[in-house]
Amino acid sequence: MSKKTFLILLVISLFALFLNVYEKSTVPPSFNADEAAFGYNVYSLSQTGKDEYGNFLPLRLKSFGDYKMPLYSYLSIPFVGLFGLSENSVRMLNTVLVFLFPFLVYCLVKELFDKKNTALVSSALVGLSWGLHSIGRQAHEAYLSVFLIASTLLFFLRLIKKITAKDTVLFLLSLTLLLFSYQTGRLFGILFLLLSFFYFLKIKGGKRIVLFTLLILLLFGITDLINQPKRVGNLLFFNTPGFALKINELRSEGGSRLFYNKISVGKREFLKSYVKYFSPQFLFLSGDENPRFGFDDMGPISVLEYVFLFIGLYYLFRKKERYRYLLLILLLISPVPAALSWAGISLTRSLFVLIPILIIASYGVIQLYKEFPKKYALFLLFALILAETSLLFYTWDFYLNHYPKRALVIRAWQPGYRELTSYIKENYEKYDHFYITRKNGQPYIFLLAYLQYPPEKYQKQAQLSAPDEYGFGQVDRFDKFVFNTNISKEDKRYVVIGYPEDFTELKITPGKKIRSGTEEIFGIYEKIR
Repeated sequence: MSKKTFLILLVISLFALFLNVYEKSTVPPSFNADEAAFGYNVYSLSQTGKDEYGNFLPLRLKSFGDYKMPLYSYLSIPFVGLFGLSENSVRMLNTVLVFLFPFLVYCLVKELFDKKNTALVSSALVGLSWGLHSIGRQAHEAYLSVFLIASTLLFFLRLIKKITAKDTVLFLLSLTLLLFSYQTGRLFGILFLLLSFFYFLKIKGGKRIVLFTLLILLLFGITDLINQPKRVGNLLFFNTPGFALKINELRSEGGSRLFYNKISVGKREFLKSYVKYFSPQFLFLSGDENPRFGFDDMGPISVLEYVFLFIGLYYLFRKKERYRYLLLILLLISPVPAALSWAGISLTRSLFVLIPILIIASYGVIQLYKEFPKKYALFLLFALILAETSLLFYTWDFYLNHYPKRALVIRAWQPGYRELTSYIKENYEKYDHFYITRKNGQPYIFLLAYLQYPPEKYQKQAQLSAPDEYGFGQVDRFDKFVFNTNISKEDKRYVVIGYPEDFTELKITPGKKIRSGTEEIFGIYEKIR
């Protein structure tokens, strides 16, 4: 890499870093429950070597009974150790990855095409991508997973060119980390195993790579059997009661079992969901259906990138690029985990799809520029830069200045717990119990994180209920905190913290309120008999 190229990449990375940290205290509007869970488990691991339930160096985080992959928490230990437990320190791992990502993408695209300009354009689009940044600004393991898929692919491509001990170790290490980064890592682990069979089985020294890849997947599978992450199974749409009811309804209306069964109906439901991930509606209009990860006018990519995806695909096959089929496979397989889920259109579960899209779109830009008449080529380049800048500016402006003020967004982000914890700290000795509604996320984890509750003390109290139909358990109480509004008649000094409907049912009036933006989040009723 030349000094000039390095400086260009450094500028891209610094700008990406700026986009990650700018106005981060207000966008996203707050910490959410999953971020708090990663944060408190980081804190617990760094203090005791155990998770919140007292499991020593676990390979899954039990958390809400969803058995989160643990890598994000383990890699965040240095940041929480240095800066203490806070929203910023828990999100810092992704901030570092945001800075490194343009360099990684440059190296990856150079391996794919050996074209510097395509690699630089890809790096720039990744560095500016709102779709990637929207997840990278959170403490979400999907961003870490996408980074590791890209790094695993990079070392895989280097091994195709020449098998070396260094790249073999880096490929296997990156693959192992990928598997423990996010639930979707399983799919890409299987993909890399199949690709290893295809590329390495007949190459000298390649069988060893295939063997180690298979061994890593088998060992990972054993950890799945031991931990039995029910949340993964509960996310599959064909395991839901609604799916069974739909089949029964179709049969009761005269449908034959031959045409209306789990396989036939499931295949149709999967395809209906799958094709949405390549639609304009998802990619450049609205994105994720969950307002925590998407909103109207905030598509993961721009309409220009969407157009150049197809232009890039045309040139890939017209010019018979060596890795055209590999890129196509990566593009087509990325939404599969999301399409198998019942939880609506999901950017987080399909996040890696943005990487092949942006790489292929960049390839299309460079190839079109090369084939354009020379006297108009600079005009084309200027027009594309101006159009892309305008589109990205609109998305970023909406995200930073409008998105966090919308009522639907505010409530989706589960705000109010930072302020609630400050109130609890001030009044902890004054009351015997704090009755807190659990209609707003998992309240216990917010209190643990914001109070920095001693892990060794909580581990003795930690109890999680059996998983509900969505795969989540509940914590009913710890310390003075009770997570329902069923007040004990024996209580003389207590506080009720709830939603407006909670106070209507209890026929009491809160004396204090906690607001976030325009929204009333919690009411607080204090009682000393």
